[in-house]
Amino acid sequence: MSSTMICQNYDSYLDEDHRTWAYLMIRQEGLDAKSISEEYLAGYTQLALDKAKIVKIEELSRRLESISGWTLVPVNGLIPTKEFFYMLINKRYPVTISIRRPSEIDFSEQPDIFHDVCGHLPLLVNEKFTKFLSAYSLIALKYVNNDRAVDLLGRFYWYTYEMGVLRENGKFKAYGGAVITSAEEVLNLSRVEVQPFDLVHIFKTPYNPYKLQEKYFFINSFDELFESLGLLEERLIEYLLMPDDDLILRNYSLNNNLGKEFNNVIGFLNDIQFKFPNAISFAAGQPDEHFFNVTHHMSKFDEYIRHMSAKTMESRSDIINKVGQYNKTKGIVNDILAEYLKKDENIGVDPGDILVTVGAQEAFSVIVSTICNVEDDVILVEDPSYIGVSSFSRIFNFKLEGVHTDEEGLDLNDVRDKIIRVNRSGKKVKLLYVIPDYQNPSGSCMPIGNRLKLLELARKYNFLIIEDSVYNGFSYAQKKNPTLKSLDRYNRVIYVGSFSKSLFPGLRIGLIAAEQKIENVNGETVSLIDEMAKVKAQITNNTSTISQAILGGTLLNLENSLQDWCRPKIESYKAKRNKMIACLNQHIKMHAHQWAQGIVWNEPDGGFFIKMTLPFEVNDRSVIEAASTFGVIFCPMRYFYLRKGGEKEIRLAFSNLSINQIELGIEQLAKYLKAQLQGKKSHAPERMEEDIVNF
Repeated sequence: MSSTMICQNYDSYLDEDHRTWAYLMIRQEGLDAKSISEEYLAGYTQLALDKAKIVKIEELSRRLESISGWTLVPVNGLIPTKEFFYMLINKRYPVTISIRRPSEIDFSEQPDIFHDVCGHLPLLVNEKFTKFLSAYSLIALKYVNNDRAVDLLGRFYWYTYEMGVLRENGKFKAYGGAVITSAEEVLNLSRVEVQPFDLVHIFKTPYNPYKLQEKYFFINSFDELFESLGLLEERLIEYLLMPDDDLILRNYSLNNNLGKEFNNVIGFLNDIQFKFPNAISFAAGQPDEHFFNVTHHMSKFDEYIRHMSAKTMESRSDIINKVGQYNKTKGIVNDILAEYLKKDENIGVDPGDILVTVGAQEAFSVIVSTICNVEDDVILVEDPSYIGVSSFSRIFNFKLEGVHTDEEGLDLNDVRDKIIRVNRSGKKVKLLYVIPDYQNPSGSCMPIGNRLKLLELARKYNFLIIEDSVYNGFSYAQKKNPTLKSLDRYNRVIYVGSFSKSLFPGLRIGLIAAEQKIENVNGETVSLIDEMAKVKAQITNNTSTISQAILGGTLLNLENSLQDWCRPKIESYKAKRNKMIACLNQHIKMHAHQWAQGIVWNEPDGGFFIKMTLPFEVNDRSVIEAASTFGVIFCPMRYFYLRKGGEKEIRLAFSNLSINQIELGIEQLAKYLKAQLQGKKSHAPERMEEDIVNF
């Protein structure tokens, strides 16, 4: 990025730019003064900033110079590190002339005039702070050609001028510009750890400018900050002379499968949603938080304790202590879960054939690790499919083969062909992973006839089926489909259930139901669930018994059925699905003969997802552009394919959005799609140059 100083062409600002400035200034003055340092507030008052229009840098510079001797230099974004410190030494401070777009009102990746002026300039009227800043710059200038020194000094700058906290009258108050100009950081300050200012600790603490901070460092005065400079260079040299003291392990490789090509879709989408918190997100298939009722469920812990006390004749305190102790690997509520499976899923299994897991994700890892050998066995998965099984398998080198899917789920002909090809190659298809009902990510649903045929294939070709039944209960039809497990005459299905959607994800309870008996390599007959319990014991010992007790009490209270409990949720999700379809028809389908040709979507009868097919490709950059410019987030389907596929498809999740959010989100999505199809230029932010340091 160019370091050339420029002029502020004030006439180039649009009315929209001034409105953005006015909005930010109003919000800034509305921040709780109890959280902002008095030292900052005193400087802010002295500057007397224009609250209605963007400040004129030349006028503000003259005012600042009359107060403290500092002047301002208009710049076009970030400047090289060396030039930055030369300016500070000469009491000149760079101010970016551009202002963020309305779509970036809460988060701007690039510096802008609001952050520079409101975040940093008020402290430039503080004599003690500017004394520190000048002295710090003299030290930093000596090391600008050393990348490691720049990194360490950048951490020092970040946790002072950007994220600095001052203890005033016994309370922690922000003086750092990045805290003060972020309403979310101000709130975050009261929630997380605030530690005493310590150079060694700061040098060991990297930072991420795109996330809320996990910790802050407080000073008691700017005198303390200035005095720390006496040790700064000494500590810096110590670190530079001790290459391993930064706690980075060099020449120490991790699992190669976690490299750049690893499918970190969850991390990417989480970061996007944090960067653009006001964007409406169709990305995450989360259950609706309004139905969690966590306090109600937690109160059912006592119901489980009373049940066990009556059953065993033991005292309440003894039962509670046993719940708090290490416990059975298989679980402590298996008898209750067996009744639940019989009532709600028509699945008849003995309590001893159930393994309680830490959510469905652990269930998948236990099943794969128990059944498959890395060298010889192959797992078939729907392609596309939920990444729970595929990502785990890739990390630990289990072999995968994708099976084509359509609106009826698995292509059974492709299943047969893949099995024959794999088995002929000398390897063995041992498992097939499937989501029969309202599949994530496509929303497809397997017809009952296909379910029966799949079971016959499993018997014929001697493989087991992992049935992920997380969405089976969320059918919008009058009657939900029978699970594969309930139809299974050949004992080929391993059933995986979860209570994350029906109750709430924080419970972290899933289950495996598997009554298969297996003849092992020694000719012995063993219980598959017992073998899985051996693996589970090595991973998590046992699933939280506190959570199990809460679940057990909830099920007892509801007579071992969640059908009535979930009915209001299902009706709500159905209304949201209907709203999605109506809005898609209104904002996109009705324009199919104008700009929306080639855009189609499915209309699933259950679950949380709609799949949309586009006439153009989408990627990570498309997600960023839609979020930053149009205020809407979607999930590219290509994340869910094993190899190629989904380049022109997106997944839209509606489960955790309100009706109003759905309407606005689809309207914004339509605007994004229209802009792409009409060839408008992308406005997604560019990456920063690697040689520019964002202090």
